[in-house]
Amino acid sequence: MNANTVLKFAASTAVAALLAALPVTFDSHYGVSTNSAMAGNGHGNGGNGNGNGNGGGNGNAGGNGNGNGGAAGSNAASGGHPANHGAVASALGGLNAAHASATALANASPTSRVGKIAAYKAAALAATTAADAAATADAAAAAAAATVAADNDQLAADQAALDTATLGGDPTAIADAQAAVDADTAKVAADTTAASDAAAAAAAADAAAAGAATAETDALNAAANKTPVSADTQAALDGLLEGK
Repeated sequence: MNANTVLKFAASTAVAALLAALPVTFDSHYGVSTNSAMAGNGHGNGGNGNGNGNGGGNGNAGGNGNGNGGAAGSNAASGGHPANHGAVASALGGLNAAHASATALANASPTSRVGKIAAYKAAALAATTAADAAATADAAAAAAAATVAADNDQLAADQAALDTATLGGDPTAIADAQAAVDADTAKVAADTTAASDAAAAAAAADAAAAGAATAETDALNAAANKTPVSADTQAALDGLLEGK
């Protein structure tokens, strides 16, 4: 759910004179990575059995044998929580209320801890949506500016052709070259206007994304009893809220 993708583009000197540089985009991305590993097989005195091992810990194998785990214990064994569940729960503090059901989150009083967590959840979703919209708008503005740059290149080439035709003195060649230059000039003007509009839309989308990101942070701090909230703690909270 956090966030940050930066889209930049460069245009020719003629384009830069017409358009303001595009603002930086906001990209927020949220998620909790889940590390899981299968424990190895433990061999007991009475036979073979499956044992869960924590990086080489002890496991029961139908007897008093030792099981060698190939990696840290699976997160699934602790209900989807990280292996250091105690440390995470401690860091979450009041945000542990996010264990509440989706129904509880939907019906909680806005002033309650659960209600404030629900408000954060909504703000985080809004921030993600705004960041996606800003990225789309920035890409459109970059494409529009690139079109203007290509237009100017074509105009320069056709103008050179007109200059050559003029030196040659052939009326037909001169007329054809002039028509091409006129068409290029009209296209540059139209596409420049479109690029300017796209740049303005991108700036507005970026501002909206910045505001949404600020609102998300404010909602997070309002819900927590331990501030500032670290990125790891926020990721753990997002994991608890995922799917609710």
